[in-house]
Amino acid sequence: MAEAGAGRRVLLVSTDPAHSLGDALGVRLSSRVSPARLGGRTLWAMELDGPRAYARWLTGHRRALGDAIEHGTWLDREDVDALLRLSIPGVDELVGLLEIVRVADRSPAYHSVVIDTAPTGHTLRLLAAPGTVAAVADVLTALQLEHRLIREQLAGIGRPEAADRLADLLAEQARTTASRLRDSRRALFHWVLLPETLAVAESVKGLRALARLGIRVPHVIVNRVSPDGPPCPICDRRREIERRIVATISRQLPRHPNVRIVQAERREPRGAAALTRIGKQLLSESQSSSAPSTRSRPLRSTSEHLERKTTSGQGLLLSVSKDAPKISPDVLPELEGARLLMFGGKGGVGKTTVAAATAVRLAGADTRRRVLLISTDPAHSLGHAFDVTIGDRPRRIPHGPRNLQVRELDAAAALTKRRRDLEPALHDIVAAFGSRQLVAESGYGVHELMELAPPGIDELLGILEVAECVATGPTGAAAPRLPDENQDLVIVDTAPTGHALRLLEMPDAAREWVQVLLRVLLKYRQLVRPGQLAKELLDLSKSIRGLQGLLHDPVATRFIVVTRAAAVPRLETERLIARLRRLKIASPAIVANAMTLVPGRCPWCRATSRDERRELAALTRTARHRSRECAIILTPLSVPPPRGLAALEWWAGEWTDARRLM
Repeated sequence: MAEAGAGRRVLLVSTDPAHSLGDALGVRLSSRVSPARLGGRTLWAMELDGPRAYARWLTGHRRALGDAIEHGTWLDREDVDALLRLSIPGVDELVGLLEIVRVADRSPAYHSVVIDTAPTGHTLRLLAAPGTVAAVADVLTALQLEHRLIREQLAGIGRPEAADRLADLLAEQARTTASRLRDSRRALFHWVLLPETLAVAESVKGLRALARLGIRVPHVIVNRVSPDGPPCPICDRRREIERRIVATISRQLPRHPNVRIVQAERREPRGAAALTRIGKQLLSESQSSSAPSTRSRPLRSTSEHLERKTTSGQGLLLSVSKDAPKISPDVLPELEGARLLMFGGKGGVGKTTVAAATAVRLAGADTRRRVLLISTDPAHSLGHAFDVTIGDRPRRIPHGPRNLQVRELDAAAALTKRRRDLEPALHDIVAAFGSRQLVAESGYGVHELMELAPPGIDELLGILEVAECVATGPTGAAAPRLPDENQDLVIVDTAPTGHALRLLEMPDAAREWVQVLLRVLLKYRQLVRPGQLAKELLDLSKSIRGLQGLLHDPVATRFIVVTRAAAVPRLETERLIARLRRLKIASPAIVANAMTLVPGRCPWCRATSRDERRELAALTRTARHRSRECAIILTPLSVPPPRGLAALEWWAGEWTDARRLM
């Protein structure tokens, strides 16, 4: 997103909780705006810290917010302050845009603001934030209504208080931010994707969501398109596939945006010189939207490559030696005995493909064990990985293991299910305090108030459903069971790094919320019987406690980190492993995905393989420093990426344990 303004300064902002902007620039960034000097030029850059931005916002508005809650509820100031001290999951998306506007509009103004957003699912939430802010403003107004009427009619005071001014401020910020996003003269949104089938499918859904928000996307950028080069079985196949995708991509996407190409570079682009080259490609008036040409050549498999036609007709070409020692997921000791396997890492490294292949292999290896593969990423890709339609209800994959079920979790539906249980109890409380007139006059009822659950709450409730699917708890005691719905093994395809970590951190925050709410109910038990609400909160607290124990049990739960052997993914992987250790979650294995294991004679593949091995050595040093027990699994580059049951199963049989090569 770029905006015009006075002056010539450019501000570059990352909103991804797992920031990689500094890694790409080759400089250290923080949540404060600072100059980044690149090749004699200066950018002003920052990596947004959502929770810190919220804390700063709350410091300025705590009193007004507390007044509104105290005026509109039965809570006293002590209760209100206790609630305001709690952390709010997902707040980074709620205040992200407001923080960017605050920084961008302060003097001296910036000529342009360029935003590096989080991956698809959470970027869509960021862009929907103005609607959430507007709803918060409406609720604050409703909470103030009765108090304002008393002031005006009994005390004759008509001037607005701080709480009224806060509601008006939020409403105005929501309107101006939404207007700015929809104004193509002031804001531009560019969609970036790889020339891969899964990326195109995700882009179709993402662009449709942006269209519903009224946000126009005039340009789509296809990144890392293979350039022309000398004959090579791997490179030729990749060029052929990418050419077909690029040729049809505009017709597949909503509103047929203009397509621009960024050619892949032999080395990972980092720093001023490499990024400047990419910028010139994008800004060139003569830039072509067609893929590089591909001369027709016979594609022969050699001793350095394996090729196989799958039952679905898809031909896979793997960069792997036939003689390399193989280890498939079903014989990996790091996965043995687990009841919960989580796969996570940087966006675009292939988490979904690795998780899907693992699930197929583990289910096929032991048909007595029921396996559930579930995606918690808002931008689901499991259906595309298996080449079937998957929804929120578990389903079998046609011709797949009968003991394997796959599900794409609808977190909003999980929230609705919990909310449906809580609403009757909250209605009883509202009625007990005689607030029906307030609800009627303001137009806000319990249902509307619960719609304001912060981003992230739905993800927590979704992961609680995952926990309830695990057959036994961490101590061996039976977990809460639903008839015929518990699994012996649950495999989770998580969202990219930042939001996967937020998901893992949420149980602590959620249990704190539940405990405070229970204390409030007990405090007012003479006025309102806790009843059903207390029961629901107690059940929720037990589920959260069980999830906490499950996540911290290294026998029951393993987090498998998926990465690529390149500098930017490796640096993010190192930070992810460090955070997992602080959270006391076992991470016994790293999957280095899509490795060019045997490059052959191709100059491009040979240079790529050298770079990958250098980064793999650095990753190995990090893994050994963090934990001597951490295995590194290498998966071979596949052209195209494996898709469909047969392709996933065959590809997983060609993995290599790096320890056997050293």
